[in-house]
Amino acid sequence: MDEDNKRRWDVRLGVIAPVLTILGILVGVWEFNHGENSRRVETENAEKLRDSIAFRRTLWQQKLTTYQNVTELAGRLAATKGEERAKAYVEFRTAYWGAMVLVEDPEVEKAMIAFDREYRDQASGWSKDDTRLMQRADILAKACRTSLATGKLEGVVVPTGS
Repeated sequence: MDEDNKRRWDVRLGVIAPVLTILGILVGVWEFNHGENSRRVETENAEKLRDSIAFRRTLWQQKLTTYQNVTELAGRLAATKGEERAKAYVEFRTAYWGAMVLVEDPEVEKAMIAFDREYRDQASGWSKDDTRLMQRADILAKACRTSLATGKLEGVVVPTGS
């Protein structure tokens, strides 16, 4: 190789080397930013999932508490008479139109309606069989248990956090 040719190659390499260095730095910066963005998105998604699980857990616990209260009231209504029964019915109706509306599923709703109807039939004297109210209380308790076991939260919109 002659001296001119060598010089041209030195100049070309002198220009290409910094360009390649800058290109390498730019690719490294892009990879870093892309990785950070992916990590941020992954973290946000994990946080949304945690929030969703916490929300569902809270709602399930409220459902459990409400169902326990309603089945206890139904049991009291089926097992008592007189003044205590009248007080329990007021509490039952309060739960029926209050907390239950937020957490009940269709099967529990049907059982609640059937229990309420049976109670009103007995209170009016139309039905004289006490065992029917006890059976309705048992059906309501089983519907609540099934609803809790399935873990369904029908009609519940889980916040997405967006």
